[in-house]
Amino acid sequence: MSLVDQNLLVLQQVKSFLANDFDILDAGGSPVATIHTEGSALSRMFRGNRELAVLENGRPVLRITDEVNVFSRDSYTVADGSGATLATLTKLFTFATKKIQADLNDGTVLLCTGSLFARSFTISRGDAVAARIERRLSGVAEALMGHDRYALSMDPSLPPSCRGATIGTVIAIDLIRAKEAAAASSSGS
Repeated sequence: MSLVDQNLLVLQQVKSFLANDFDILDAGGSPVATIHTEGSALSRMFRGNRELAVLENGRPVLRITDEVNVFSRDSYTVADGSGATLATLTKLFTFATKKIQADLNDGTVLLCTGSLFARSFTISRGDAVAARIERRLSGVAEALMGHDRYALSMDPSLPPSCRGATIGTVIAIDLIRAKEAAAASSSGS
């Protein structure tokens, strides 16, 4: 089964100093795809992890780009493997919750709403739940290394374009969380 045919995916982080890579596993724990940080090391050092590629059997199927936002809300682009934009993700300003809106090119709008502590999220399409995301703690050693694990369960009727945007949203959640942690640590020092 291909990545977008899976109803349950586990995104397991493999973080290093300048990379924010993940393994994507199916419900049985078998590898389905990987997420790799792209761009030059110099760019990543000064701007952070801004471009990620989802690779299935070694070829790109999704690209997530963290756009540079100076005077606007935090936004991300999800594109297919050939670079065609599938969705634009925008972090919404809210109090006590996290919200990300995914505007797909076909006019579909997905809304991701999460807890204050960023442990669980629901993605809705209209009034229907399209997917649920649970951020799970890894073991002690993995937690000390900064590794996270996200379980993504998608509605079986969710179309492939929405699935790509949903996977991109999970990655954006982690990028936003990392960005907020970096901002908090730099403001505290």
